[in-house]
Amino acid sequence: MAETNCVGTVISDDDSPSFEVVRVKMKADFELRPGTLIRIPCMRGERVTLIGRVRSAYENNPNERPESVGVRDSLGIAPNYPQEKDSTTIYRLVEADLIEEIFGDKMRSPQTLPNAGSEVFVADQAEIARTLGLSPDKATALHIGETISGTITPIRLKREAIQRHFFVGGTTGSGKSYAVGVLAEELMAQGLPVVFLDTQDEYANFVTKHNGHVLSPAIDFQVRISSLTDRELLELVPAATPLHQNIISAAFLELQEEMFNGRRGKFVVDDLLNKMKEVGPRLLRKSKAGDSDLELAVMRASTLKRHAIFGEGIERNDWRKKMMPCLSIRCKHLSQRQLQMVATAVLRELQDLRTRKDENGKPFIPPYVAVIDEAHLFVPEGEGSACKQIIREGVRIGRHHGICVVLLTQSPVDIDKSVIRQCNTRMIFALEPDQLDAIRGVRADASDEMLRALPKMPTGTCVLSGTYESIKHAIPVQVRPRKTPDSEGGKAPDIFAEMQDRWQQRK
Repeated sequence: MAETNCVGTVISDDDSPSFEVVRVKMKADFELRPGTLIRIPCMRGERVTLIGRVRSAYENNPNERPESVGVRDSLGIAPNYPQEKDSTTIYRLVEADLIEEIFGDKMRSPQTLPNAGSEVFVADQAEIARTLGLSPDKATALHIGETISGTITPIRLKREAIQRHFFVGGTTGSGKSYAVGVLAEELMAQGLPVVFLDTQDEYANFVTKHNGHVLSPAIDFQVRISSLTDRELLELVPAATPLHQNIISAAFLELQEEMFNGRRGKFVVDDLLNKMKEVGPRLLRKSKAGDSDLELAVMRASTLKRHAIFGEGIERNDWRKKMMPCLSIRCKHLSQRQLQMVATAVLRELQDLRTRKDENGKPFIPPYVAVIDEAHLFVPEGEGSACKQIIREGVRIGRHHGICVVLLTQSPVDIDKSVIRQCNTRMIFALEPDQLDAIRGVRADASDEMLRALPKMPTGTCVLSGTYESIKHAIPVQVRPRKTPDSEGGKAPDIFAEMQDRWQQRK
């Protein structure tokens, strides 16, 4: 039985149809928006169905050429010609990229040339789900939103996508933090704990709503210096000479070796100072320096006590309790250097607890998702940072150990591109042109037209793209509403209401 919902016809010109692109003359009564998935039944050899994704469109109307409009305007004549459905010269052409080919119960890249004159239809939900590689299992999928054009289709990612990490980019107010909250809801529904490194106080309210824990470094807990490297620690010691640094580093490395061999579980600043007094004389004898140099080195290292973020830390059993079902490390009150140290220590400690095994051969903590807000502060492009190495390790080895990473940034141009490339699912919200250029190499098959349209779309609309294992083809998506009511954080204050209610009255 012939289908009755045909929206257009494949036309033949110098460039269409090909294995990559088709142009479609639309029927007068239909609209095809950017990102719409279309299907083209094809009868050439074997019966196949080609799937295309609308890229752009234009209208041909010879009655509205500049000279025609100029004549009408000069003579004061109103337009008088047939509408598109009654005209032989007015038409709209849509250009679509061919992205998949369905034959039987299999899919492959397009290998069949479309027939000029073939009827074109809007793909249905089942075809869209197959084309994008979505999960067929509603119970285990990550439901993050729905398509915004064509046949509206729920976007349900395979839950394994989180093990290959997420990248979320967008300007302030575009909806990226809200979207990560939606993703977190889906992950926690699957029993996976989520740890937020919350630099802007975006997630504390969300975590509280989910009966999670909100911890402020230096207020509710402290991090251990044993979770840093010696080089990271030396950056915090002021005016240390090379000899002082050698003493501090030697003591630090001996303490780490004791931890590695199981002779201690942690160490703090006092342990470091005592170890310096133990190893210092050996180094002084080799360098022929005096006792005053050791005293001065200990005095330099003792300044670490001024950093309120350092202390006893969190015990491994307490980490298990505090990270379930979710945890916000509230960092808005920290300086840039403190933020770097806290992020480094927390991420390294969690990674160590996950990759190490207890006496039964089991990890100390469950699999987890680390959400890192303002990621450009931690993995900057072209320069080092205290936690760049640990985040790189997380995205490189994480999926083998149950460590998942979600990176958010409003400035992709400032973030290390090698890290973005290892995040196999990407949600791109509205960005400035220079920021879009910065992710040109990692946007998968998202078209320029698709990305340029983002700033004109409603808040919460993104281009979802990735690799073949996560989302096979880029598609515009409207993020679904959160299930957690009143959970948004980091909202901009209403400065005009404050002026009216408080300051103008005072005046």
